[in-house]
Amino acid sequence: MSGWDAYINSMIGSSNAIKRAAIVGRADGAVWARTQDGNTFRATDAELKKFVALFDNISNVPSTGADLEDVCSIFSVIHYIVPRTEENLIFGKKDKSGFFAAKTKSAVLIAVYEGENTVSADVRAAVEKLAKYLEDIGY
Repeated sequence: MSGWDAYINSMIGSSNAIKRAAIVGRADGAVWARTQDGNTFRATDAELKKFVALFDNISNVPSTGADLEDVCSIFSVIHYIVPRTEENLIFGKKDKSGFFAAKTKSAVLIAVYEGENTVSADVRAAVEKLAKYLEDIGY
């Protein structure tokens, strides 16, 4: 287990609704850590590179949505509507699941959750808390 795995475990431990998560490099989308085993975060390197690039023009993301993680087959990704973005945050939604992604100086944290809308506040708090911590220590 790398040191980054501990951050993934901390984020997941902050909200029972988080099912899969990853921390990737801001510059290239390279995976620093991801959930494994039964809840493996399955986004490919190409998907992650495209995903982190969304932060470059974040104001356009609500009009296009976001694609992330092939969880059912090897041929399609999940398309999320993006009802809201903020300066360093993207919120995606699809049925009873969604994601929050937060950008720091050198990383992007992604947490995929399942559950009703009421759980999204806990997920957002978990992602933003870890993002702030990483920013504070230089990441």
